[in-house]
Amino acid sequence: TNTMTRRHSDIYTEVISGNTLEVHYKYTYTPASHYDPEEEEVDITKVCANSRDITDFYWHYFDTSIIHDRVLDFARGNQ
Repeated sequence: TNTMTRRHSDIYTEVISGNTLEVHYKYTYTPASHYDPEEEEVDITKVCANSRDITDFYWHYFDTSIIHDRVLDFARGNQ
């Protein structure tokens, strides 16, 4: 394991049509080394709308790639 690996957990929040979406995530970043390329991962662990857990609904009905990209950009800024 690269000793430079950074990890953090946080909540990305976005207001959509008057509803508050909270995306709980874990972010891991490992810089490139002489032997391995850079690695980056964001793992969405829970999703709430107006404080109600909608995680299953999120995975089945949301365009998760859009939210994933927003969460990843947010996580990068919070390293």
